[in-house]
Amino acid sequence: DDTRTKDIGGIEEAVAKAFPNRDFKRAFTSYIIMERLEKNKGIKVNDLPATLKELKKAGYKDILVQPTHLLHGEEYEHKVLTTVDKFKGDFDRIVVSDPLMVGKNDFAIAASAVATQFPTLGKGEGVVLMGHGSPRDNNQSFGNTYKMLQETFDKMGLPVVVGTVEEVDTPNVDEVLEQIKARGYKTVHMFPLMIVAGDHANNDMAGDDADSWLSQFKASGAFDSIDCQIAGLGGIEDVQKLYVAHTKAAIDSLNG
Repeated sequence: DDTRTKDIGGIEEAVAKAFPNRDFKRAFTSYIIMERLEKNKGIKVNDLPATLKELKKAGYKDILVQPTHLLHGEEYEHKVLTTVDKFKGDFDRIVVSDPLMVGKNDFAIAASAVATQFPTLGKGEGVVLMGHGSPRDNNQSFGNTYKMLQETFDKMGLPVVVGTVEEVDTPNVDEVLEQIKARGYKTVHMFPLMIVAGDHANNDMAGDDADSWLSQFKASGAFDSIDCQIAGLGGIEDVQKLYVAHTKAAIDSLNG
């Protein structure tokens, strides 16, 4: 509940405030989350097709879709772009904006925004960022994005290692652990590299089970101290501003 309000809600509020002349609708791409919300909380959130059908029925003609995804990956491609293509004949104008990180400037801005969460880091301290990654071997946009973000942190001189929770993607937890040990960090701070700090952050990263990242790092015996912060990126003001900038660019493209 907290992360939905702070992270997703924070982005929504920032975009809605920046463009008060546009009406605002929420849509989700995760059917698991939609089902859980309706079953457990009585909260009904439509998917994107249902939302676009409602807008068409209500007579809207000019539509902008702003994803709150982190990067140009599976959800963005198959649940946003593909969906919007099917509705292009139903509106005078419909455009999809970018997720958080696309161009080089995005990576620099996003990295700086993420770094605002870090504590003051001393000698022998490092940061681990756990991203989602892709379950699809052929989806290289995920791996490239995480690699570019890693290179961005390296250029900034920050002691950060970026990894992915999907075991089929890279770098996975084993590779991250080896990188951290090779760098000689003895104190490790873990953060989710995700817009929402949900199940992955609470369980896969910071959970008590033996296969969580926290448990595996502790079991290695290589570190003096390990801590986790459960906070999504969506609540960071500069992340919200980057989404607003993408929305503005998309509106500018509508206006020629």
